[in-house]
Amino acid sequence: MLITTLIIFTFGSVVADNNPIIHTKYGKVQGEAMETFNKNIFYAFQGIPFAEPPVGELRFKSPQPPRKWKGILGSQNAYKKCVQFDTNIYNPDETEDCLYLNVYTPQIPNGHRNISLPVLVYIHGGAFIMGSGHINEIRPHRIMDDDIIMVSVQYRLGFLGFLSTGDLECPGNYGFKDQQFALRWVQENIRYFGGDPTKVTISGESAGGGSVGLQLLGLNGEGLFRGAIQSSGSSLATWCLQSDPIGHAYQMANHIDKKINKRNTNTSELMRLFKKTDIRELKRVSSDIFGKDPYESFFNTTKGILFTGVIEPDHDGAFLIESAFRKLNSGNFHIVPTLLSINSGEGRGFLSNPLFLSLLPEFDTASEIYVPVDLHVNDRDVVRKIGSEIRKFYIGDEIFQNNLGHSMRLIGDAVFVKPTIKQAQLQAKYTDVYFYEFAYSGRLAHPTPVEYLPGAEAALHADDLKYIFPDAPENVGKFPEIERTTIDRLVSIWTNFVKYLNPSPQSSASLQNITWPKVSPNSVPYLLVNETLEIKHDLKKPMMDEYARIYDLYAIPPLDTY
Repeated sequence: MLITTLIIFTFGSVVADNNPIIHTKYGKVQGEAMETFNKNIFYAFQGIPFAEPPVGELRFKSPQPPRKWKGILGSQNAYKKCVQFDTNIYNPDETEDCLYLNVYTPQIPNGHRNISLPVLVYIHGGAFIMGSGHINEIRPHRIMDDDIIMVSVQYRLGFLGFLSTGDLECPGNYGFKDQQFALRWVQENIRYFGGDPTKVTISGESAGGGSVGLQLLGLNGEGLFRGAIQSSGSSLATWCLQSDPIGHAYQMANHIDKKINKRNTNTSELMRLFKKTDIRELKRVSSDIFGKDPYESFFNTTKGILFTGVIEPDHDGAFLIESAFRKLNSGNFHIVPTLLSINSGEGRGFLSNPLFLSLLPEFDTASEIYVPVDLHVNDRDVVRKIGSEIRKFYIGDEIFQNNLGHSMRLIGDAVFVKPTIKQAQLQAKYTDVYFYEFAYSGRLAHPTPVEYLPGAEAALHADDLKYIFPDAPENVGKFPEIERTTIDRLVSIWTNFVKYLNPSPQSSASLQNITWPKVSPNSVPYLLVNETLEIKHDLKKPMMDEYARIYDLYAIPPLDTY
């Protein structure tokens, strides 16, 4: 039997059956044909290096360009993931050699047509300590039906990505610099995959949303993107900024060598220690310092996340040298249209966390634990007074232990909702901002329906991702049709924004022909996404007004976060 293979040679690409080959700036990569959610064909190019492996002398250094390779690079790096710092267990798929990205495209350029599609770059979440860009975690299959290109990126996490000594020995923010470096790779190479480098939108959820917020502020990022999508994460969240990076660095070193402290070891010696220490030991020590739970800082808002962003000393290559609040308030950021969102039950996911439940008695006896650290108030009596006022707002004279919903609402507001809404208000002075609240609690996210809990809505943190990156259609088909409708709505909102910088650019039956108003500094209209769609106004206004009163009355300026 004679088998005929069609091969098309073009500048930048070769298509052979279902395994296209793309010529990038650094070498050839081979893709794989896959099916979209709606049974169309798209092409996946997985495990492409966008930087030199950050190992050896490049550990705790800014990313460097990858070396050019010979031959054709397949998907052998597709399932490498950056070292995870959520546990002290080292898994074989974790590696410091993890700076890879994936490109998914519905079309390949050829000699008969010039393709120039908008591009969505996705940055994964995971509290800056875990997660990856793998296709089994970030599924592009539904987004590919909307005729855009999607890129998912990885970045160094935890201690490796966010250690800082507060000086030029280790300025920090390496995870964010990795993300920015990936965006430069996109500018250099995405046209070979059919993408338009002038139409790049960055996106992310949770820590990924916070990352996108910080990319809006980052130095040396001009021209890398024209829009931003942030889901359940903001640069104004206290967990985006370390409270004591130098202290954290010495704390890590002391756990490795008990003789080390600030008096007898300078930061140069500290970095020599960290560079030679085995990664398994670094994971163990980091886990020890995190204590009972890496999310403790979410429940105790006076604590910051251990390893996240820092304000660097001013130097060539710095990513952030001024706080998020000041940059947003002054307009000193990359002014691009932005789509922001929260879920209605952001704090409810913590109900299953044993540490959260164990800390609930302190919510009633030590209200200072949920006083925002960014108020910069040190007087213990004043802190207790603020805590009692916050407590009164959320629960009056009752107790949190008998009102789980209100305790989770407090945490969700403090950690995710308040900073995201404040970012919208500040940013709206300078650019177009759109906002939605995802309130649909469906079977795709919760096969067993979420029990009603007074004070806490049922769309948990990250529930929206189940609809933006849904499972296979045959699995979705097991549930009611509203599940697929919700998928189509959310994906349309995102891909419309990528294409037009407007989530509802024209009247659309799938979006119920809504007219979506923009946020203003004094008004936060938003789209409520539930079983139906509805434009509403003054998102969480009583809560935002109460915190505005507290910040105005008690905060010691300048503000860093909110």
